Amino acid sequence: MSWSKQQQTRLGFEKDIIDGKLNNVTWINPKSARNTRVEWRVNTNNGNSYTLRVYVPEEFPNECPVLVVSSPSSVLRKKDGSLLQFSSSEDHVYGIHDGLTEICHFNKGIWSSENTIYQVLMKGRIWLEAYEIHRKTGENLEKYLAHMN
Repeated sequence: MSWSKQQQTRLGFEKDIIDGKLNNVTWINPKSARNTRVEWRVNTNNGNSYTLRVYVPEEFPNECPVLVVSSPSSVLRKKDGSLLQFSSSEDHVYGIHDGLTEICHFNKGIWSSENTIYQVLMKGRIWLEAYEIHRKTGENLEKYLAHMN
């Protein structure tokens, strides 16, 4: 299934925003409404490399995208070695999606079609910085992150 004309226009707008602000972004299957993903290879302030993946839903922009950390290509671990695999407000994760840690970025229940994929990626970038601090201190990520609206 392909995107509607309106969705194609919106995704073009999204691509323009992202291309103007970020490097190392890859669009995967951009013509497939059931399989479009956006990946951003990012380095944290500590120099660690991650890839954030946005799954663009079929009903975008009216439905909230899913955001995961796709590299490393397994569920992330907390400082104590346990997996970030369950929904947790303390860690700002929804659980697992496609075998990867799904990050809470916007409240899915109040997602607005005015929100952008760029904003989702930026919230993922901020989450990664909080995750890096957690890996050093063991403190919950919520100490560093506001609850998402």
